[in-house]
Amino acid sequence: MNWAKITVTTSQEASEAVANCLFEMNTTGVELKDSTASTINLIAHYPLDDRVGARMQRLRDFLAELPTWGIEPHPATIDLQHVKSEKWEETWKAAFPPQRVGKRILITPTWHDTRPNERDILIQLDPGMAFGTGYHPTTRLSLELLEPTVESHYNVADIGTGSGILAIAAVKLGAKQVDAIELDPTAIPVAAENFQANGVASQVRLSQGDGLKGVENKYHLIIGNILTKAILPIIPHCATRLHPDGIVIFSGILETELAQVQSALEANRFECLQVVRETEDSITWVGIKAALQASTA
Repeated sequence: MNWAKITVTTSQEASEAVANCLFEMNTTGVELKDSTASTINLIAHYPLDDRVGARMQRLRDFLAELPTWGIEPHPATIDLQHVKSEKWEETWKAAFPPQRVGKRILITPTWHDTRPNERDILIQLDPGMAFGTGYHPTTRLSLELLEPTVESHYNVADIGTGSGILAIAAVKLGAKQVDAIELDPTAIPVAAENFQANGVASQVRLSQGDGLKGVENKYHLIIGNILTKAILPIIPHCATRLHPDGIVIFSGILETELAQVQSALEANRFECLQVVRETEDSITWVGIKAALQASTA
């Protein structure tokens, strides 16, 4: 069978929206590969038929519309290649084996017959459906920081929940309740489906919203696997939304942006507890955990 391989090169900021657009056009899966520190390649395959031209035009129109939503898609290029392969879907699936993160978290796509041991925290998510399925350094860093942090009485806010992976992990690690907040409306049904599939829906409140705007609840932990440009405006609001000695965990930060995030945390009376790093394709991503100083409560 002949396939149309479509590669969209866009900003990290626009990657989730573009991935959702590719899925809306009925791709089987989306592969994400970092191109540079600020850009990412999204690769999708479609049957090579007379709908390819319409799909390409829809993508062009979608990328052109993103700036009106406040999302900069630059460089916003689209490449089309013809691929002949009878087993493309199987090859794509083979690129996403089950993976372990931290000491206990086991992430696996739904098509794998995975047999976890009794200590494993099993999370089943298919890659590409929304940002955050465990196959990107920023998600792994978030989970690495989250695993030893969550306690059984915690109320948690997951800002920019995407696929819902961090909310799922928080509940399975013992959190009492999680507010999963997502700005992109197309990611909401994906997260809702994942919460149901992983048996945590009763402990997760899923809502569409912009960070902590309009949020009145108090949390023991606020976590966000989002880009630095989204993290910085959230930090000043975190202190008033946290219980005394509350904790924040942020990922999606480039090494070159770490000092800026640390300064913003310190200016809002947070103390840095831990910084973790992972390098992939010569790009170093950073996760940071900080605690609210007791005197600010």
